[in-house]
Amino acid sequence: MKLLIIALLLIGLELRSQRPTSFLELKFETPNLKYTPLIDWENYQFTARDVPIDSQHFLRVVVPIERSQVVYVHYMDTTNRTYIYRFFLPKGDTLKGQEVKGKFVFEGQNKAATINRFLYQQGVFGGDSLMQRPLMQKVSTDIYTKLMQDLAEEGWERYKATQDTSDTGQNAFVRAALEAQYYERTKFFVATKNWTEAMFEEYRRGHEPSFTSSEVYHPPLRILPFEDAVLSLEYQQCLLEHIQKDITPLPDLYEVMTEFYNVLDRQLSHLPVTRETLLTSLLLWKRDYPRKYEIITRFERDFPNSKRLKELKYEFWKNQKPVSGISVPSLPLLTVDSNQVFLPTLAKTTHSLLLIWNTWEDSCELALTTWATLAQKYTSPHLSFATVGVRNHFDSWKEALKKNWATSKTGTHWYARHAETEILEAMFGAKRPLVVVMDAQANYIEHFSPFEKERLDRWLKR
Repeated sequence: MKLLIIALLLIGLELRSQRPTSFLELKFETPNLKYTPLIDWENYQFTARDVPIDSQHFLRVVVPIERSQVVYVHYMDTTNRTYIYRFFLPKGDTLKGQEVKGKFVFEGQNKAATINRFLYQQGVFGGDSLMQRPLMQKVSTDIYTKLMQDLAEEGWERYKATQDTSDTGQNAFVRAALEAQYYERTKFFVATKNWTEAMFEEYRRGHEPSFTSSEVYHPPLRILPFEDAVLSLEYQQCLLEHIQKDITPLPDLYEVMTEFYNVLDRQLSHLPVTRETLLTSLLLWKRDYPRKYEIITRFERDFPNSKRLKELKYEFWKNQKPVSGISVPSLPLLTVDSNQVFLPTLAKTTHSLLLIWNTWEDSCELALTTWATLAQKYTSPHLSFATVGVRNHFDSWKEALKKNWATSKTGTHWYARHAETEILEAMFGAKRPLVVVMDAQANYIEHFSPFEKERLDRWLKR
């Protein structure tokens, strides 16, 4: 009996540890069957591209989501045009839909079908008619703003009256999506006040006129007290714009980001997930600026368990220019016995020389053998020799070391996995082999080919 109870408890724990699964079954009109759709969820943090569309034009995919949320399907038709369709997928539910003349019809009366019908009818998904042409033009901005607010409230009341509102995450998403819809509709009205019929027709065809309104208008926006509101990307964008509108534009982006960070801390102190999400979207912005890593360090201190922290650091390092004196990235590398170490720990002596190599180029094999000879010859306490194998299979990397480093008992050997290799290549270039020199404080000095004898001799003879 005890064994049975233990077995049942273990099964229960295993089931609880597994992600709930939801199902998406879509039939497309004219799919390119050679193109495997990309399924995105959790605001592009998770992706899957392993289920093709079958010969009957069906995409049937399991989505392992932990909560009800938006799912994005990147789909290509027979003309090779790519579309992004959005659906709201309740946790543990099944959504069945069919594309008809570019729009989706949903089957059944279950929760998934009902909420998606509402979102498509409301214009949250599938295109909003008031973002093609405003309801009216010859009224004041205040009147139109109030009208759009009223329509958003009407949509919210209709939602509460016709939908299953037991899911708080779904409720937060709908509330946020309607708030963002009102905000964007109002901005579109202001931007198109003076457009002609021909301009609206061009816009409807997908050709936006070449000029925008000179009036900058930020409609009032409610900061919703729900973390799941950020499931709406449109609401995220509106919230970012709303918070940034009062920040003084300065040429120093570090100061701008610091002010923005401080404003977020004040206005969203009760919403840590929302704060983290907005900060992440700006920190992943490609532009680099002095002291950006100080902002990332502050982010790490505030959100040490963030799932996006590694991505932030790696994106920053990829954009780093190797200028003498900058800190070497704290990349995790593997030792021969599979332990993890960080690149700066190599800096134990006055200068460390790091050879980056791979297994399939003859020049790298030659450089590795030469490196072993140099490590055996130059035993000064002011120098240390190390290697980092990149883009190799782990076993082939170890075999190459046995073959080429057998004559020397000195040296440190590390292995870079794919993500870390990308950073090394972004900073120092992809050409291999390569020598990187750093000082005792783990600061970068310079890099060059191991076959540049004069530059190598200068370091070896110090």
